[in-house]
Amino acid sequence: MNETKNPELDFEVTGIFDHMANHMETRIVCLYGGSSSSKTISALQYLTIIAEMSTTPLVITIIGESLPVIKRSVYRDWQRIIMRGRYDRERFNKNDNTYTFSSGAIMQFIPADDEARFFAMRHDYVLIDEAYNVKKGIFDQVEIRTREQIILTWNPVSPFWATKLQDERDDVTIIHATYKDNPFIEQKIIDALEKRATTDPNFYRVFVLGKYGSLEGLIFEEGRNWFKCEEMPKESKRRVFVIDYGFSADPTAILEIKYVSGEFWIDEIEYNTGLFNRDIFAIVHPEAKGNIEVIADSAEPKSNAELRQLGLNVIGTVKGPDSVKYGLRTMKEFKLNITKRSINTIKEFRNYSYKQDKHGEFIDEPCDNWNHSIDAIRYGISHIRRNPTYGKYSVS
Repeated sequence: MNETKNPELDFEVTGIFDHMANHMETRIVCLYGGSSSSKTISALQYLTIIAEMSTTPLVITIIGESLPVIKRSVYRDWQRIIMRGRYDRERFNKNDNTYTFSSGAIMQFIPADDEARFFAMRHDYVLIDEAYNVKKGIFDQVEIRTREQIILTWNPVSPFWATKLQDERDDVTIIHATYKDNPFIEQKIIDALEKRATTDPNFYRVFVLGKYGSLEGLIFEEGRNWFKCEEMPKESKRRVFVIDYGFSADPTAILEIKYVSGEFWIDEIEYNTGLFNRDIFAIVHPEAKGNIEVIADSAEPKSNAELRQLGLNVIGTVKGPDSVKYGLRTMKEFKLNITKRSINTIKEFRNYSYKQDKHGEFIDEPCDNWNHSIDAIRYGISHIRRNPTYGKYSVS
C-alpha cells in the first residue's frame, strides 16, 4: 500500500471506519448492510484521509450509477459532511468532476453509465457506491487497472455479482453494518426506519437488519414497465405537474409528466421534507404558469385551495375504492421513461412491492412504502386517462 502519515482526525467516525482501517492491506473491501449505517460515509472518510496524507499523487475514483446520482448523493455527502471547512472550490474541476488535494492526490467522480470509459482508466483506489446498480463488466475493468484497493458498498436488496466474491477468492473482506453501528444517526431517522419496517417485511430485512431481501413481488419491472432516460423531450402532446404532499416524516414529491407518442416521460423536480405550501408554489410556479394542470392529492383540500389562491391551476385527483389499483394498472399500460436525475423516484420504482399474507404469498395490494413519487405519478397519469382532452392538448 502507499505510505500514509498518521492523521489527526477532525471528524467523528463509526466502528465501520475502524474496521476499514484494520484492512488497509486487503485488495477488496465490501461494505454492505442497512440504511443509515455509515457505509458510504465511512468509505469516503477513509479515502479522504488517504488522499490528504499521501506522500505521492494518487488517483482515487468514486463510481456511481449515473452523474445525477453521484452529484446528489455521494459527492454531496463528501463535500458537506466530510470535507466541510477543508473544501476548496478552486480545487474542484467541474468539467471532469475532479478534486485535487494539496498533497497532489486526485479524487474523481465517474458515472457507470458507459462501460467503455473504464477500458483505459487507471486508479490507485476505487469506491463503487451502491454496487448493485453497476455492471459486473465495469468492476472487471476497474480491478485490472486499480493498483491498490477497491471498496464496494451496497444495500442487500437481492443477491448480485458482488455477493459471490468472498466465496470465489481469498483477498476479500466483508463488513456488515446496520443503523445500530452508527451512533450519530438522528432519532427521527430511526423512527422512520422502524415505522416502515412494521408494514413491509422485505424493507425490514434489507434496510433495517441489513440482510439480503428479494426482488420478488415488485410492482414495476425495470426494462419492462419503466426505463431510465437522459432528459425530458422538449415537445409533448400533454404536460402536467404532480404533487404528493408530505411534511415531517414523509417527503413532498413534485414531478413533471409529459406524454409523447404513446409514452410517458417523468422528471423529479423536488423530493424533500419540511416544505410549506409557499415553498411548493415557488418550486412549481415558474414552470406551471397560466393554465398548466397541477394534479395533487385530493386528501389535502386546504393545501390545494391555498395553491390555487397563489395562482396554480391545481386539480385534486379523483379517488375511489379501487383508485390505487386502477392507477397502477393504468401506469402499466404505458412505457414510463424516468430521467436519470430522478434518483428518489428511481429508488421507489426499484423497491415498490406487493404485500404478503401470513403465508408469505403476495396479494394484489401494494405496500404503503416507497410510494411518494409513485403516488404523484399515479395521480397524473390517471387524471390524463380520465381526461384525455385538455385545451389544445389531447391524449388518445
